[in-house]
Amino acid sequence: MKKRHYKWYSATYRFNEKIDRKLTMTGKVVFLCAFALVFFGLNTRVSMLFVVFSLALALLAADALSLMFKSFDFEFERFLPDFVSKGKLVKYPVVLRSRNEKSSTENLFYEEVPANPMPSFEVFAATQEPGEEKRNSFDRKMGYYRWKWLIDKNCGGKYAEFAVAGKKSGDGITFYADFMPERRGKISFGGAYIFHKGVFGLLKKGKIIDNPGSFLVLPEIRESFEIPASEGAFSAEKSEKVRETQETGSGFELKSVRDFVPGDSIRTIHWKSSAKSGQLRTKEFYKEVDSGSVFFIDNFFEERYSEDFEKILSAAATVLNLMQKEETLPQFIFVGKESAELPDSSKKSFATALSMLALAENNAGDKFENCIETLSTAAQNASTLFFFTSKYDNSRRDALEMLAGSGISVRILYAGEAEGASELGEYETKIDFD
Repeated sequence: MKKRHYKWYSATYRFNEKIDRKLTMTGKVVFLCAFALVFFGLNTRVSMLFVVFSLALALLAADALSLMFKSFDFEFERFLPDFVSKGKLVKYPVVLRSRNEKSSTENLFYEEVPANPMPSFEVFAATQEPGEEKRNSFDRKMGYYRWKWLIDKNCGGKYAEFAVAGKKSGDGITFYADFMPERRGKISFGGAYIFHKGVFGLLKKGKIIDNPGSFLVLPEIRESFEIPASEGAFSAEKSEKVRETQETGSGFELKSVRDFVPGDSIRTIHWKSSAKSGQLRTKEFYKEVDSGSVFFIDNFFEERYSEDFEKILSAAATVLNLMQKEETLPQFIFVGKESAELPDSSKKSFATALSMLALAENNAGDKFENCIETLSTAAQNASTLFFFTSKYDNSRRDALEMLAGSGISVRILYAGEAEGASELGEYETKIDFD
């Protein structure tokens, strides 16, 4: 990609944004008609074209006059959720306040403004559009469709305008806006465009009010994808690996006696030990439970973006959702070299895991072979390793066969094509949502 193409597209994008904030769709049609008829309509012998040109010009002039004395001194506050799901409509309240008497909220419109969706030249040059290899040589050389795809991807969804209509209170009005997220990850708003439309709905006049805001879009959770069986490769039906969990109450093994601290139940006080030491002592209990599982998301790929990578993240989110309902969330989740411990199956742990998936990116600067030791250490203390990859090649298969051969239960979920064949065949699941 040449830098001059990037400059052209950047300038064109800024120009189109300015046009979109001055003309409605109907206004664009009327303006184009008036512009085209300049070459034909000014000939008074072609009377019908002259009438159409005059009418278009008069409508635009009337719209401009109706907007001449509009004032736009506003402030607003939006209440965005922390998390949303890809493909699900998000509704959120917006409070708009006028800062002076001249700024009226009557017939006012509101539109979110994305936080600079233009990619850098480095990203534009290195990020290939899905299916770009199928385009003709001219389109690949110019990169226009790549540019357009990157803009849409950075925006994260469709930015619609909303009529400001809702409950008034004092100098403000509360209304609801909505947004349809079309990708996972962090979506940021830079502000909002507050505007009026002309009397004929052709022109816009308004002001962009800066007010950054963001929310996290979680990977899409599918309904049709089933969780694989918990038994991994080369493992017994029931894992012998266990871990201790702290418990209180009767029916569990006594682990130790320690000093009593505020918040401990008086029912667990060890009275005999307390009498000997002269201070309150309390009992700690434990029980042995299955050591659980580990999730590993393979992100060691050169591509900045991959549809197959999106598939494995969606599959991982779906499996996590099913496990959370059964209160069997994994003990750890790895996204390449990033990791997080999930101490329980609470909603907080679930949100932690989904947040990691939402922000996952390919690690082009490292190789899969460099994480095998980390992967092996993490899997040693778990009953099952769930391995998600969008590039199931021989090097990954060999590493997983080695782990399985050492007694580690392995379950592989992959997208795309797999190389060769292996002894792990029955423990391999191809992710195909189509």
